[in-house]
Amino acid sequence: MKDREELVRRWQTGWSVSRGWTKVEDDHDGILTVRAGEDNRAMEYVVLDADDQPDRVDRAAELALAAGGGRGAGWITLATDDREARVDQLEDLGLEVQREQDWLMTIQLSEQPALQLNDRYALHTELESSPAVAGRASSDLIVTRATLHGGVVSSGRMAVVGEDAVADRIETDPAHRRRGLGSAVMASLVETAAAQGAKRGILIASIDGLRLYRSLGWKVIADIVIARSN
Repeated sequence: MKDREELVRRWQTGWSVSRGWTKVEDDHDGILTVRAGEDNRAMEYVVLDADDQPDRVDRAAELALAAGGGRGAGWITLATDDREARVDQLEDLGLEVQREQDWLMTIQLSEQPALQLNDRYALHTELESSPAVAGRASSDLIVTRATLHGGVVSSGRMAVVGEDAVADRIETDPAHRRRGLGSAVMASLVETAAAQGAKRGILIASIDGLRLYRSLGWKVIADIVIARSN
């Protein structure tokens, strides 16, 4: 469990870099507080080791419900081997659980295959560096876009923090799916991240992304449960 707890912690660090969230607090008792500050996501509470320490879920629920700002102001994210138990617990505590399932996944970047993009499309990759902030080393944010006739049809982001590369917002226009664009975007992100010294990839996959990431060699570590205040 300690390895997974650390993986979730590292995922959160990269995810926050990707989203530009710099106000993160660690209570050193299993809850990370992310001050997202978005209209529909003011506060995010990331629970570590929720299965062995379910009391942490109780405390996170109290925080989410007290976040203020209306429905959806306080969010909870946790990794679990017992999705049903965590869903029941969160609902009993008065939170609204996201029904779409997600998964925590990881890979050694050297194991993901290199892929070529269909000649009809062009790939553009940019690297943005950000300075160190309190409690976090300097980081790089990689943004890759696949275009057709100048229009973006697929894109993705990967935050590099130390040896971790956290993928985020991997998206393809529905009209251009099943053409290898997602795979090509991921390949470009991973290649660039590896060049920056990253060795391990981490992400949270939706049902739409699960098949893509598995085809690239990523492995499921745990279910992810996401809930929000009513």
